[in-house]
Amino acid sequence: MSAVLGIHHVTAISSDPQRTLDFYAGVLGLRFVKRTVNFDDPRTYHLYFADEVGTPGSVMTFFPWPGARAGRPGAGQVAVTSFAVPTASLGFWVQRLLAQGVAFEGPRARDGAAGAERVLAFRDFDGLLLEIVGSARAEQRPGWGGAGGIPPADALRGFHGVTLWERDADATERLLVDTLGFRPEGRDGEHRRFASGDGGPGTLVTVRAVGDFPIGAGGAGTVHHVAFRAADDDAQLELRARVIGAGLAPTPVIDRNYFHSVYFREPGTVLFELATDGPGFAIDEPVDALGERLMLPPQYEPRRAEIEAALPPIRVAGVDAFEGGGSERGEPGRGAPSPAEWPHVYEPADPAAGDGAGVTLLLLHGTGGDERDLVPLGRMLAPGAALLSPRGPVDENGMPRFFRRLREGVFDVDDLNARAGELADFVGRAAGRYGFDPRRVAAVGFSNGANIAVGLLLAHPGLLRAAVLLSPMLPYEPGPSPDLAGIPVFVGAGRADPIAPADQVERLAELLRAAGADVHVHWEPGGHAIARAELDAAREWLSYIQGSSALGP
Repeated sequence: MSAVLGIHHVTAISSDPQRTLDFYAGVLGLRFVKRTVNFDDPRTYHLYFADEVGTPGSVMTFFPWPGARAGRPGAGQVAVTSFAVPTASLGFWVQRLLAQGVAFEGPRARDGAAGAERVLAFRDFDGLLLEIVGSARAEQRPGWGGAGGIPPADALRGFHGVTLWERDADATERLLVDTLGFRPEGRDGEHRRFASGDGGPGTLVTVRAVGDFPIGAGGAGTVHHVAFRAADDDAQLELRARVIGAGLAPTPVIDRNYFHSVYFREPGTVLFELATDGPGFAIDEPVDALGERLMLPPQYEPRRAEIEAALPPIRVAGVDAFEGGGSERGEPGRGAPSPAEWPHVYEPADPAAGDGAGVTLLLLHGTGGDERDLVPLGRMLAPGAALLSPRGPVDENGMPRFFRRLREGVFDVDDLNARAGELADFVGRAAGRYGFDPRRVAAVGFSNGANIAVGLLLAHPGLLRAAVLLSPMLPYEPGPSPDLAGIPVFVGAGRADPIAPADQVERLAELLRAAGADVHVHWEPGGHAIARAELDAAREWLSYIQGSSALGP
């Protein structure tokens, strides 16, 4: 008897295609493996995120309907989608979510079907309930090595599981076990756990009995459906026959190009799908180019021009045109790119943002980051401001930086000054290209990015009108003191930071004040990381100076 092998994909609804890309590819580090359209509504994108090749069990997809009304999680829905990581990677994700300005709860411990688990709970920008679950068995699955700022060892390893909220949990559980082949794996209060296949991450379904909890409302921030894996077409037909035998009404088999699908409502009204493992996402574009072009099914190809004109533009860092890095990225091993070629992300200001609309934040990532890393943080710090986020041009063992170092804490000062000059040139060129006011640029940098921002302040004192320096160091003692009269500078640092020691931070603040800068130092008790309280303080400080005359007219 055929049984489902686990989760194939989860499809959710979002309200903005660009923010969906930025969050799931940029913050969570999933690979953007397919840009296509909703086969039932070709005026809407269908965006797919996964591991390197789109392995079943790693695929998160979205219908991003611009301006979609907000949904409400409730009974009759897939309420929580959980991703898997090795247990040792949870510390990395705590720091990453903090750095990206994503609020979270945990990590907390719980017993799971795959053994002891530790869980981080958070939401995306639409409020979709998500988890990152640390599990020893996640180490058996490879992580994708192409996500900027995320080491392969810490990358998401596909799904851990999903949680259904049900009023009549018994009927749903009978379907899972008797029809789809899941096994009961334990119970914790109102949570009942089920597993299929090998019982590891990606095979787990939790049913939460919610009693008379209100019925959920579909919309942005909710899951549209969950798909379960059928090994092949024959297994799918056998499973479909069993669904009919259970008194339900599945659709005929539908060709979705990348897999074949059967849909039905389970007794609690959650939309289930049975999806075949093949043919896979490389059927219409090579693996090394997945997600780079809009791919249309044959029936819509004659309407390509019409469809492309109806879809909102999206930018994928490192793939799409100048705005997202695209053809202007440097090639490792062939020297650093010239200033005009720095891969970067640019987001224009929101004219409705009031004081923020005329400001451009220059976002400068830390070692190992990329041009996408600080974009969510920039949006949080100064809503409505324009964002210019370049990738550092120096490659240190595969990790982008803004200038070379000789060893930890010892910088190549000549290279720092040269790179600061290139960065200043890049900002000027970008201002000409995008039309933002070069007199109203404020830098926001973390670690290596903060240090190159210090380099700009010291060597190019007229470039920045303000700076937010998170975990900075004093890269060198300047000769003649620059004129920084009236330049506001926020410094966020940790008292226990072993990389940027407190005495160096204090010396940096002293030097900047001596040059005339208006320096505010915010201390945290921790180490080399961005704390939530630090971000809140920086946001309040930025809001204050935007409302004053500090950033110019």
